[in-house]
Amino acid sequence: INNTRKGKVIPIEVNLETYDLKVEIVERVRAPKLVDLQGAKVIVAGGAGVENQKNFKLIEELAYTLGGTVGASRAAVDAGLASHHHQIGQTGTTVRPKLYIACGISGAVQHYAGMNQSGKIIAINTDPEAPIFEFAHYGIVGDLKEVIPKMVKAYNNLKEND
Repeated sequence: INNTRKGKVIPIEVNLETYDLKVEIVERVRAPKLVDLQGAKVIVAGGAGVENQKNFKLIEELAYTLGGTVGASRAAVDAGLASHHHQIGQTGTTVRPKLYIACGISGAVQHYAGMNQSGKIIAINTDPEAPIFEFAHYGIVGDLKEVIPKMVKAYNNLKEND
């Protein structure tokens, strides 16, 4: 690098008028948030173990029944089961709901980083060795296609008896 050169600053006055500019900001509009994961008290999230859109509807039904929000792991988003707006984890949103229900989520470190501060974590997975069971408060080893409808029915029965 040659540092022997010296420059001279010459101020030049420039007067720009509105008509000199090619761009004009007419209005600023913010798109509404499609999903409020950070503000949710209850999140029901699906992972790769959900397998297909039909099974993901069960996640949505349980979330609706509990008055919660639908979440997803990156694997579920990559598989096209949910949009990126629902993604929880290092490459998604960090959440702290009172109740987090993980369905078909293995519990990879990246997902754990986004939901580990949840109040209570319930995991539903067919694999009893899934890492998510190491940090879940409650674990259900079973098929979400059988477990979720039973959860919905049990919750609805509780509401009817209140």
